[in-house]
Amino acid sequence: MLNGIEEAHLEAELLLRYVLGIGRAELHIRLEDTLSSKQAQELNQLIQRRLSHEPTAYITGHKEFFGLNFYVSYSTLIPRPETEMLVEKALELASNCSSMTIADVGTGCGAIAIALAVHLAQAEVYAIDISAPALEVAALNSERHDVASRVHLLQGNLLQSLTDSVDLILANLPYVSDQGMRRLSDEIRLFEPKLALSGGPD
Repeated sequence: MLNGIEEAHLEAELLLRYVLGIGRAELHIRLEDTLSSKQAQELNQLIQRRLSHEPTAYITGHKEFFGLNFYVSYSTLIPRPETEMLVEKALELASNCSSMTIADVGTGCGAIAIALAVHLAQAEVYAIDISAPALEVAALNSERHDVASRVHLLQGNLLQSLTDSVDLILANLPYVSDQGMRRLSDEIRLFEPKLALSGGPD
């Protein structure tokens, strides 16, 4: 840990790759290269944002989830590695089905819905969120991963906007109590959308 940041060296690498616009493999080939003054200035600005607790995913606008790269914004929760277990379980349940209709409630950037659509070629997925800005990001991600024709975006609270029957419902909903919100790290409390985190008094 450096300056309170877990795996600071990995995050620094992500920021450097973002500035250079290159992948990890190319970075290791170019370790002896010198940054231009413009690149060095941009990298320093990004580092200062990270030292102010802004999550790297918001700085770069990207986050990897289930082996896929997703756009994220301040309107969406950053996908968590532990949420991949939901995708794994859904894929397990769908393994013997020739087709499946799935609802992802609280879709955010669309990570769960899109990961399922990518891995289940015959699945139709309803991606539901109460936040219109979050659904705009989900739309970009569904286009990016070529599943927009099978990921249907619905705005609404919980299942209110869903009129069709589905085979499977997944939900990654706000779960942090008001008291718990005050104990969250600055990275989460100051930057991630409260709408996607706060579950209310209890």
